[in-house]
Amino acid sequence: MRGFHSSVSRREFMKVLGLGTAGLGAIAASAPVFNDLDEIVSSGGKWKRPWWVKEVDNPTMEVDWSLINGSAPNENSEGLHHWQVMAKYLGQDEALRLLAQGQEDKINGILANRPGCTLRDCALNTGGGKHGEITWEGPQTLTPEQMGVPRWEGTPEENSRMLRSAMRHYGAGEFGVVEVDQNIKKLLYLKDGSRLFITPQGVQGYDRPFHYEFKDIDEGYVDDANSAFVLPNKAKYLVTYTVEMPRELFRTSQSDLSNQGSSSRYRRQQEVINCTQGFLRSIGYRGYGTGPFPNGICPSPASATLSGLGEMDRKNQCTLPDLGVNVGLFKFFTDLPLVVTKPIDAGIFRFCHTCKKCAETCPSQSIMYEDEPTWETPGNWATTGHKAFFKHEVSCQTLRNSSGVACQTCMGVCVFNVNTAASVHEFVKTTIATTSIFNGFLWQADKFFGYGLHDAEEWWDLDLPIYGIDSTRGAYDGGYAK
Repeated sequence: MRGFHSSVSRREFMKVLGLGTAGLGAIAASAPVFNDLDEIVSSGGKWKRPWWVKEVDNPTMEVDWSLINGSAPNENSEGLHHWQVMAKYLGQDEALRLLAQGQEDKINGILANRPGCTLRDCALNTGGGKHGEITWEGPQTLTPEQMGVPRWEGTPEENSRMLRSAMRHYGAGEFGVVEVDQNIKKLLYLKDGSRLFITPQGVQGYDRPFHYEFKDIDEGYVDDANSAFVLPNKAKYLVTYTVEMPRELFRTSQSDLSNQGSSSRYRRQQEVINCTQGFLRSIGYRGYGTGPFPNGICPSPASATLSGLGEMDRKNQCTLPDLGVNVGLFKFFTDLPLVVTKPIDAGIFRFCHTCKKCAETCPSQSIMYEDEPTWETPGNWATTGHKAFFKHEVSCQTLRNSSGVACQTCMGVCVFNVNTAASVHEFVKTTIATTSIFNGFLWQADKFFGYGLHDAEEWWDLDLPIYGIDSTRGAYDGGYAK
């Protein structure tokens, strides 16, 4: 694999940016300082983030809640993965032709031994694409009532710390919480198409999208007759979380390897959500997910941004300051009282105003080039009410369906898709978070150093961490912090 090493020190790099010693001092002065143990303890269950990640009252992307009246129906960008939804835009014959073309391309890639599309690449993707069952209510573990013991009672701070610890143990990465108010309810899918992804023959309710209802009830349930997920009003917390994906696989796009990098999140998130729902039930509470397929409830980038996991980006996705863009974003409802987390400002959305790397490299040219975001949506698959860099989801999905190996190019080349070993990357993120005047220079530097895609065949010779991810990110105890 190509390596790009530099003997430039962090101090020299900062001098290039024009900051020098004074700049380093100014940045360091902004870092939080704990004076005693009481201050550390009083931080409670708050999630520790890099000091340059600031909490803000509103997302860095403008939102007009008056323009949001329920998200797009099952035509939303997640529903577009289903050919029946694509057929509404392209016609049934064309939608099916694209799928057939994709299958033909896959076979041709194997026969031609095309790098990234060989038989072993295809096998890695196929084998890793299988995962177990997930349901809306989760596993029916024993409740405290069934065990004859009182349920868990804790403060929202204690509950947040406890749930985050449990979820990280089960395989989740970052963790955020949004309170389900009237605005958040506007984001919920009017027609949740997640059930269309998995359609067991003869199983009632799996052939149509569902909607969400809130009622004064004790436990939620699935109302098949009325195509509804019915939630208790007390389930007023929407938990958002990440499952990190292997960035080295994304750097092989377009290939079966990069496709497996993307689908790996679903295999691992199945374990996270099942275990988390079982945990919540066993302490006397409930977690309501998105079964049988994990993409449901509302647009994942929206809930992730509102809960402070990351910021919106040029791809109209959510990029995290510490994990970048190579994460799966998931969510579930719960009635466990939790601390609501605020949106953040790490300079990411501001940086995307200047950087156009994903747009330049997009094979289908589905990503905007404009310098400023817009309120105008390109189609009814997009959620209204936010000023964004919208992606043309139909043209994106057209390429994905016809290629046989999908496409993750925009995620593979993203400037924030960097590893953690080189400390200079942390200085770059610090700079982006504190000032925008160097954004153009940093974008060009990323291209100069050649970060981005590499030869797919080289992946098989790499020695990578388990799951291909750095699980020490966000770990401050047990000797893992750097």
